[in-house]
Parts: sequence; C-alpha cells; structure tokens
Amino acid sequence: MEFVQDKFNGIIIESGSVSDCSNTFHTSLVEIITFAQNTEKNLIWLTLPIHQSHLIEPCTREGFKFHNCLETEITLVYKNVSNVFVPFIPTHTLGAGALIVNSSHEVLLVKEHGMNGYKLPGGHIDLGEPIESAIQREVLEETGIESDFESIVGITTKHPYRFGKSNMYIICRLKAVTDIISIQDKNEIEDARWTPISDYLQDTNNSLFNRQMVEKLSNEQGLRRVQLEGDRGPHKKQEVFFSNSKN
Repeated sequence: MEFVQDKFNGIIIESGSVSDCSNTFHTSLVEIITFAQNTEKNLIWLTLPIHQSHLIEPCTREGFKFHNCLETEITLVYKNVSNVFVPFIPTHTLGAGALIVNSSHEVLLVKEHGMNGYKLPGGHIDLGEPIESAIQREVLEETGIESDFESIVGITTKHPYRFGKSNMYIICRLKAVTDIISIQDKNEIEDARWTPISDYLQDTNNSLFNRQMVEKLSNEQGLRRVQLEGDRGPHKKQEVFFSNSKN
C-alpha cells in the first residue's frame, strides 16, 4: 500500500492503493505499522469505502480505532504513541431555527405532527451546507415562505443528544419575502401560521424554552455576515459573522 506523511508527523494511507484481499491488506498494514514505529510517527490514518468494510476487522485486530464515518466510508486511526492528540473528532450535530417577525408583530411558527405546541421553523444543517442557505431551505420546506437571511441572534447547546454527540442550535433572524403559507413538507409539518407574539408567549401549550427564546430575541439584531478582505483560497472561511458590522 502507498502512503504519504503529513505535517503532523503522521501517516495517511492512500485509499486507492488498498487491496481487496484481506491477507494481502493485512500484510501491508503490518509493514506500515512497523515503519511508523521505527520512524516514531504519531498516527496512521486510513479511510475505507463501504465496499471494503471487510477490511475493518484486520485493522481493529492491529489496534486501529474508529474515528468518523460518512454514509459511504469510515475513517480509522492508529495511535503509535498512547498519549498523542487525535484531532478533528466530530462532536456535534448542527441545527438552525428561524425567527421571522412581520410588520404586524407576528412570528412565523410551525407545528410538527405529534407536537402539542408550536415552534420556530428549522431543522438540521447538512454537511458542507452554509447556515444561511440551510435555514432559508428549512423555512421554505416547512412553510412555503421565501426569506432573506439577516443575522444570528442566539446559540444553544445540548448534551447528550443523538448517538452520544452534542447538538448546537443556531437561532437565525430572517426577513420574509413572501407571506402566504404553503407547507411543502407535509410528512413532518402538521400546521404553520403567523401568530401575534403576545399570543404565543401567553400560550402554555408552547414550550417554555421556545417562548423565552421568542421573547428575548424578537428585537435583537445579532451577528451579521461579513466578507473579510483576503479570505480566499482552499482554506477560506465559508461564513463569518461579526457583531455591530456595517458591512
């Protein structure tokens, strides 16, 4: 198998050079582990596509641990030094909620099937999806309302959440471009409506957290997106949000 050495004194095995044969793979893997030990490398990284999942067992037999996975691949890591730092372990799922208040001081709300009360439109942010486009997409799917992103007005975290990970919930302020409700995702959303903020806050069928969130954030401006000078290249920041920005 072929591999490259990274700038952190580690080894990355080239996925395209991995043999499908378990015996051949295991022999090559032991050779790389021996090389890492003799040259005092810290870590060995290996990503296996799902069609090579049969090679996971030889890896774990030699001391590899699971690091992270996608639908079609899993990444494993071998620690040559027991106390070496292993970076970039995924820890959180991300969600976003949309705080949209119209000129009549009504807030846009949705009710999911099985819920007692109403909440802000929103949902999960997909891998690689900008916060701005994610929350606009969720609002459109759940209410049919087109909207413009304005700012981030709040963040909450929760642990434990699903599958032992933490969750971060980003509350975004948006401005409605249209006002006619037409639910797109009827499998998830039972009802959507514009409701006077005062009525929403007084209705105890709605969760205390959601009512407090609307009450505290309905007039806040929050963090606005800015474009930084010189932010370009392969490692550019996808989104930057600063407070009190005039940009």
